[in-house]
Order: sequence, then C-alpha cells, then structure tokens
Amino acid sequence: GSEPWCCCRLPNLGATMGNAQCCTSADTGEDAAGEAMPKVETWPPSEVGPPGVTGGNTPAERMYKASLVKVEGQPLGMDVDFMAERSVLPILFVSGGIADAWNKEHPEAKISAGDAIVEVNGVRSVEGMLQKCKVDPVLSLTLIKCLTYGHLVQDLEKLISIKGCGPIMIRLAWHDAGVFNGVDGCPNAAMRLAGGGEYSFGANAGLPQVAIPLLKQISEKYVPRLISHADLWALAANVAIKVMGGPSIVTHFGRLDAQGLSEGAQSAAGRLPDADKDAQHLRDIFYPKGFTDKDIVALSGAHSVGACHADRSGFEGPWTDDKLKFDNSYFRDLLKKTWTKATAKNGKIQYVSGKTMMLPTDMVLIEDAKFKPYAEKYAADQNAFFEDYKEAWVKMQELGCGRLRDIL
Repeated sequence: GSEPWCCCRLPNLGATMGNAQCCTSADTGEDAAGEAMPKVETWPPSEVGPPGVTGGNTPAERMYKASLVKVEGQPLGMDVDFMAERSVLPILFVSGGIADAWNKEHPEAKISAGDAIVEVNGVRSVEGMLQKCKVDPVLSLTLIKCLTYGHLVQDLEKLISIKGCGPIMIRLAWHDAGVFNGVDGCPNAAMRLAGGGEYSFGANAGLPQVAIPLLKQISEKYVPRLISHADLWALAANVAIKVMGGPSIVTHFGRLDAQGLSEGAQSAAGRLPDADKDAQHLRDIFYPKGFTDKDIVALSGAHSVGACHADRSGFEGPWTDDKLKFDNSYFRDLLKKTWTKATAKNGKIQYVSGKTMMLPTDMVLIEDAKFKPYAEKYAADQNAFFEDYKEAWVKMQELGCGRLRDIL
C-alpha cells in the first residue's frame, strides 16, 4: 500500500523543549499571598450544562474499530500525519484503495479525515503504529472520531460561547504561567493536582473547582492524545479572548504537565500580585518575570472582562459594563469615569462608579507617572492595546519554557 504521509515539523529538542527545566519549585514557604488576589467570577448564572464535544460525549461514542486487509497492487488509500510529539496518527484524507472499500462496506465505522488512529495491531506508539501500517498485511485499527486541532478549537469555542466562561479561562492560563518568579514555576498545569501546592493557593480559589471542571469533557477527549493540560489551558485562554472580541493570538505548544505536587510552586508569595497594593508592588511582582511597565499596563487590560466576588476576595463587581467583551473599555473607563473610594464589608478598599468597580492596582495605572501614558494610549487606540497585549500575553504564557513548537 501507499506509505503514510508525514508532516514537516521541528526536530525533537529533548530537554530544551517545553518547560522541563522549570517545574521543580525551590519555594517551600507558606502561602503568604493568602486570599489577596481577586477571584474572577465563574460564568453568568445558567442552567445550561456543558455543550459536549465533537465526535461524541463518551469514549464509547467516539471510538471505533476498522480492519484493513492489504491486497497486492492496491493502495491503502489512507494518508496520516506523523509527528513524534503526538500519541496519535491523525488521518489527513481517505482516497480510494482499501480504506475506501472498507468505508463502503462498513458505513457505521467509516474512516474519515479528521479522525485519528490510536492503536494498530496492539501497538500504541506513533512510531510503532506507523511501522505496522507499512509492513503488516492486516491492520486492526482503533480510531477516535474528530481528533484534530480544528475540532479542539471548535469544541473550545462552543464551550466558551454557551457557558460564557471566557474570563475564567484567561485567569486559569494566567495563574498557571504567572507563578514563574524569574527562577522557577512555569505553566505546567500543577493546579489540577489536589493535596497542596498551586491547587490550594488562595489566589487560585475557584480555578480547580470551576475552571478545570468546565474543561473536563474536552480534556478527557484530547489529553494526552493530542495536547497536554498546560497547552490546553493556554489555548483555551486564547480562544476565549478571540470569542469575546479580542485579538487573534498564536498559541505555541510543547508545555509538559506536572506529574506531582513537587513540580509546582509551593507558595504564592512573591509570584502573583496583591490587588490592594501600589504601583511598586506591581513592579516587584512583574519585573522578575521579565515584564516592563508597558507590559504591566497592557496585561491589566484583560480586566475588560470578568468580575470580582466579595465572598471570594472581598472585592465586588465587574470592571466594565460588558464583562464578556474584550476591548479597550477598561482603559477608557479608568480615565473617563468618576471613581469614588468605597469600603467593602470586610474593610477592603475599592473604587466604584455606578455598577462597575476598580481595584487599587487598577487605579495606580492612572496615578503612576510611568504607567499612565500607556493607559492613555490604549484608551485612545484599541489596536495599539491589542498589539501590545498580544506581545505581553504570549510572553506570559511562555514564562519558564524552553523552545515551543508552532504546531500541535
């Protein structure tokens, strides 16, 4: 039969790939950050359940088998996409040959472009499956429906649109990557591991309980066959930004998932910002990560979406009038609205204007002489904000990572 087609790809970079070198934290102190960070809301109240995923909502619905018997002189008629970093062989297309004959005889188990082979004659490694496809006379295939990058993006778009959970997807990716302190900590999805560490950070309240379960159906389908949890969280945030009207952001892949608590940060101290502090505090947090004043202000613009809750952080309310629209309204509101200092029930200070609010770390963007010009620039020019945000956000998502790849 015809030999499977292989895509061009980056070479295997070994230890330099992904985040393998940054995932053991030397920080063993107590979580001094405690409950400092604002906890962004989950999603608007809704009785609508998760929307499901392409190809079927259970493994039994998504998985099927096919048996191809090679015939001398006839092509296999099925081309696959090989990449060593994957654990599946995605099917690029079926065209004539033995595979097409199977499809005509077995419409209930039709081999289709966009499906992926996960096992060939008992072998599950991609190199081994590829070799089996080349040399074995009979191929007993196990396949999964709709297992491509395009299907993954489609499933994320559907989840975010139906559940309105874009803001918490951004927060999940930001807190996964933002624990990097210039020395250790990295985007490795350690937050999903219960029992301590990042899972228990006060700053992460609601993320393990809400954001990660929202992704459950998607992660069960795609992780680890196509993508890691850490890469999925980064991609989900970027899809959310686009769905909510923000810029298109390129996602790079190759982050490695933490396999134990020791691979995550043990304390939030000095890693994530405290919402009731000053401009110097923001610099103390962000400068060691490699960010500039411009980056700090641009990243703050993500507060155009989401809201805070008093029962989680002590702060209450949305930053903008439309908490599911990613635009430059955060900066316009900062500069144009009249903000009145108010004391929350627990004694924390925030600033209010009608139904919207700002945190002390928001107000410093127009009070600090070096921050303010960037806030004014972004309020006047949304495109400028989007461009600077993209640059800073990609840097954030790749903190502590080695070389990542451009394709999944």
